[in-house]
Amino acid sequence: MRGLVVGAVALYVLVVGAALLIVRLSSGGTEAAWLAFFFATLAVAGITALFLVPRARRLGDLTIVARQLSDGTYAGRAAVADDEFSDLALALNAAAESTQRTINDLMQEREQLEALLNASSDATVAVDTDGSVVYVNGAALHLFPSAGEQPRGRPFIEVVRDHDLNELVVAAARRGERSVRVVAYGEAQRWLQATAVPIEGAGLWAALAIFHDLTEVRRMEGMRRDFISNVSHELRTPLAGIRAAAETLQEGALEDTEAAQEFLGHIQRETDRMTQLVEELLELSRIESGAAPMHFSQLDAAGLVTDNVRRFSGQAERAGIRLTAEVPVGALSVIGDAERLDRALGNLVANALKFTREGGTITLSARAVDGDVEISVADTGIGIEPEEQTRVFERFYKSDRGRGGGGIGLGLAIVKHIVLAHEGNVSVESRAGHGSTFTMRLPRR
Repeated sequence: MRGLVVGAVALYVLVVGAALLIVRLSSGGTEAAWLAFFFATLAVAGITALFLVPRARRLGDLTIVARQLSDGTYAGRAAVADDEFSDLALALNAAAESTQRTINDLMQEREQLEALLNASSDATVAVDTDGSVVYVNGAALHLFPSAGEQPRGRPFIEVVRDHDLNELVVAAARRGERSVRVVAYGEAQRWLQATAVPIEGAGLWAALAIFHDLTEVRRMEGMRRDFISNVSHELRTPLAGIRAAAETLQEGALEDTEAAQEFLGHIQRETDRMTQLVEELLELSRIESGAAPMHFSQLDAAGLVTDNVRRFSGQAERAGIRLTAEVPVGALSVIGDAERLDRALGNLVANALKFTREGGTITLSARAVDGDVEISVADTGIGIEPEEQTRVFERFYKSDRGRGGGGIGLGLAIVKHIVLAHEGNVSVESRAGHGSTFTMRLPRR
């Protein structure tokens, strides 16, 4: 634009100078000079209006598009006309389109990367060379509550508040050290496998750290170890009894008919105990894995309760325990597997009989609650300590082995998984010395 103005001024000076020179050479007077000056000005103004102004405006439009490109706005396009600026306009438009495509591709790749990182269940954090956070995914925000809503720009140590993890990540960012370490993190002692990888040529991203939560894996490993230990323990006792009885019979007890019958009865009882253990383990394994077929049908929860009262009435009477039922008048329908729900309720009743002293009461009840059905077994037994109530549904767990009789600790675990297979839940309310209430809540549909 400035060049066109200078050109117009130069043309004006040139034309006026030429006109004045012609007047002087022709010996014209002052009036002739002013007349020449006037016509020269008109000529220059006309030339400027016809040629220079449109080109100045055209160049100004192209300048605006170029400035938009430099400012990061790529939507504008220059008008293409049949003039000396057409090549420049085409070049600007091509540059804008190419840059726009490149920016769109980069933004798409960035969104895909963020979607990939956010979809991962592993916490992912990127830091710069100063150890400040430049990226976190959703899993990291969940794993590190101290990160808050805006962790970017904060030192990594403030986000994780763990010196072992900070040392690992800073070493990767500043010294280029790649390392993997398992760390017990936080007050809850969550086991994290931390992997820190240095990054070269990634701008602010100097290192990437990935944290895989191994807490559940460790817990499952512990459960497997406990399972093997508990099964070994439960099998060792009956096997030792069978072996002792067999050795006694071999050493001459067979000659004593009465003693032989006693030892053979002991062998049969211990064999039955092992058979029960194996059957319950197989049943629990089938239910947990979903391999046990469920035969759902409409059944009467009230009838299920009264049937169990009749089934256990003789055992309760022999133990001096009062066994009663509280059910609504008429049928209380629910959809479920009749055989397995009967087994679950039977396990709860047998458990109540085991922990209720003579003269106590056990009450079985069924009722409709908010569209569900609750089946409860309440006893006046010895109760359960508060810290043990969350563990009573674990396999082989016994709140007190010394007072639990001959159980193997699988009954409540089977109850739990049968109820879960019905998409319900089971809970316990208890006070030590004042009895317990176990409740199965089942959806009616």
